[in-house]
Amino acid sequence: MGQKGVVFNTGLSVKDCANVFRTAGDAARGGKSKLLEIAAKVAGHGDRTGYYTPTFESPFAAVDGVPEFAIGVNVLKFNAGAQGNGTHIHMYVDNRGETRTVQLVSKHGLMDGARSARLTRKFLEHFQGADGQLRVTEGNL
Repeated sequence: MGQKGVVFNTGLSVKDCANVFRTAGDAARGGKSKLLEIAAKVAGHGDRTGYYTPTFESPFAAVDGVPEFAIGVNVLKFNAGAQGNGTHIHMYVDNRGETRTVQLVSKHGLMDGARSARLTRKFLEHFQGADGQLRVTEGNL
């Protein structure tokens, strides 16, 4: 399993970050993806669609800490959407006083690296549009 992602610093508030993520997620899920979500719910896979809170099952979470805010979205794929299969994008936000450190992460299988990178870039573009002072600190897109 691979992972695409980007880390950046922003002056946006945690609430603003959540709103930008929602806007990007709604844009990514628009049209066909929303129809696929309906099909997935009818097929009994509704728990694999839309927005959700990622879980932190790491035994080191108590030491490493958990982000102040975390959210994920599943952007369904056309060829497997009825089964709830899609590309998951997670956002983790840490409040650093004057700025927030944001991580956008998408884990992927062998064949989905390009889709993960493309969707993560689209989310980043929404953040760049909302904050002209945004500074990327690392990434592999």
